[in-house]
Amino acid sequence: MQNRNRLGALAPIGLKSTSTLSISSARLASCVLLSLTGSYAHAEVFELEPVVVQGDAIHPSQKNRHHAEQAFTDPRSSSATSGGLLQNLNEVNTADALRFTTTGLINTPGSDRFGGPLSIRTFGDWGASTSIDGLPAVKFADEEGGGYSSSRIPTIAIDQIDVHKGGRGVQFGNGSDGGVFQTNIKSGRGFKNHFGGTLDFSTAGESILQLEAANGTEKSDYYVAGSGLYGDFDGTDEPANLDKQTIGSFVGKVGFNPSDATRIEVLGIFSKSDTDMYRNGDVNNIDSDTAYASVNMDHALSDTTSVRAGYLHSDTGTVWEARGRDRSTKIDTLFADYFMVTELSSGVRYSGSAGIEYKITNTLRDKQWDNTFNDPALKFTNSLTFNENAIVTLGLRNTWFNNDIVLNDVTQEDTLQDDSVFSWELGGAYSVAESTRLRASAATGYNRFYEKYGNFGSDALNPVGAGDEIVESVSYEIGVNQGLSKGFVDLALYTITQENVPRRENGAIMNVEVEQSGVELEALSKLTKKLTLSAGYNHVFDVKATREDGTDANGNIFFGSNGVNVAHHQLTLRFDYRWTDVFSVWGAGIHGEPFERINEGGVTETRRESYDRFDLGAALWVSDNVAARIRVENITDEKDFSSTLEGAAIDTEGKLGRVFWVGVDFSL
Repeated sequence: MQNRNRLGALAPIGLKSTSTLSISSARLASCVLLSLTGSYAHAEVFELEPVVVQGDAIHPSQKNRHHAEQAFTDPRSSSATSGGLLQNLNEVNTADALRFTTTGLINTPGSDRFGGPLSIRTFGDWGASTSIDGLPAVKFADEEGGGYSSSRIPTIAIDQIDVHKGGRGVQFGNGSDGGVFQTNIKSGRGFKNHFGGTLDFSTAGESILQLEAANGTEKSDYYVAGSGLYGDFDGTDEPANLDKQTIGSFVGKVGFNPSDATRIEVLGIFSKSDTDMYRNGDVNNIDSDTAYASVNMDHALSDTTSVRAGYLHSDTGTVWEARGRDRSTKIDTLFADYFMVTELSSGVRYSGSAGIEYKITNTLRDKQWDNTFNDPALKFTNSLTFNENAIVTLGLRNTWFNNDIVLNDVTQEDTLQDDSVFSWELGGAYSVAESTRLRASAATGYNRFYEKYGNFGSDALNPVGAGDEIVESVSYEIGVNQGLSKGFVDLALYTITQENVPRRENGAIMNVEVEQSGVELEALSKLTKKLTLSAGYNHVFDVKATREDGTDANGNIFFGSNGVNVAHHQLTLRFDYRWTDVFSVWGAGIHGEPFERINEGGVTETRRESYDRFDLGAALWVSDNVAARIRVENITDEKDFSSTLEGAAIDTEGKLGRVFWVGVDFSL
């Protein structure tokens, strides 16, 4: 049974968000998402609406955990994008869609709709970790070659993606030096015999089918979804290097409720990408596979305490036979946490947790490297809330490290410099007025940077250099959220320093310290009954890399003489216009200033042009259960994306530009 909400989008009765907290207008503004409806459904039409916080998405056994997690992250900056919005912006590649909606993501020159930003606020790493449903974070193996990346999970199965900004070592561990992506998968709770799907076609030769089914009862629930992409690009026109790509992915989540005190969730994610691309006149085949599985149980010990325990397994890899590449990352994690939420006195509430985690990571590279990393950890989070108005938080974590490095079947001498890393986080937030909330935080993160083994040759094994040191970051941030009668404005100022960032130099690792700082602004306003507008702006003040001897490496970080590319200004804009109850028009655009890089010798090089991309779409509800959609992707026909250095000729031949889409959404 489906119902149409007040703005015309289909939404099943029931679940709408992932929070149980009742909040003031200022708190609501800080949680506002650039979402379609904030509700579980198939790919609804594009809609910018605040997420309404409701409690029925949380099982009673999860209540204390959810309160403790929400309180601990209250003083921190995060951006969130609903799964429905992701589907409209890029139905295959979530990283490309997020660049339209999220400030703080690090774009790179030439990054078109097939790729996307993987780093959050920091330039001294090769991508942030990902948490699925708030479980311990994992690092996925790179999807190499060509075609779509960030395509492991059907977008129809995504409730929302949260981008947690700044160091997040206490909660998530490895890969948290600049932030962490959290992908939340839909649950069957609240659904009643639901079945829906989407079918889309593009002028680039792409066909995409997505289907989902869900049902929930008092004792159990399930959600399953699958998607299939067939892209026949042919390589004769645009893009010139891509022949074909097929992607199949599946998600299944099952929940069991033995009682009000216990919930068990089992999740499985599987995907396979098969890409044929042209390289040096030959067709190369590239296969990428994903297998992710988790099981976890929440159990309430009392009204104020609960526990959670579980296990997750992640196995991702890519085989590119023509180039001799066979690379994979396998992660197994055991975890358990104890949660407490209790009133200490009138108007003072304590929320906290204590947890253990044991992670084993194995990386294989080109049948040469076989590396295993064992990382046990203890972690604690604490929050004090005063009169539902002010909050202070403190988090602590200690992670121990052990390496087993094997090169060409020979165990190598361990060059790991640190046996452990201590992570901490301190934060506070205070509502100075009903709709004005200030926040401040200081936090650390860390990155194992497994990529140094292989990507940097055997440099990490050279005892002359720095060997294998853990990348550690310290983030400082202040921010303010101003709630409006029909929206919000959020401002954040941050600075992040990364230490022990590896750099190749003369056959060894010579670490650099990378400093970056910036400002981010996000806003949403329902200007009229029909028109909603949202925008984001981020400015990077500076990026500086300093060698261990104190000399300035300028923007040069990892290797060679070229610095990292920095887009100092970036603006995003989205609008949603409800022409009638059954017809709507939407648009989403991004404008970026030319990238600049300061090379090792101090010479500044600038990319030739700024880049602009704008998507325009419309939807017509044919019936209560069927919507027809059209979209013009990249209406500006952008092909360069600042990939050409100033003074050089721009070559756009064979690069994919404007694409037209038609599609239909349906629900039974």
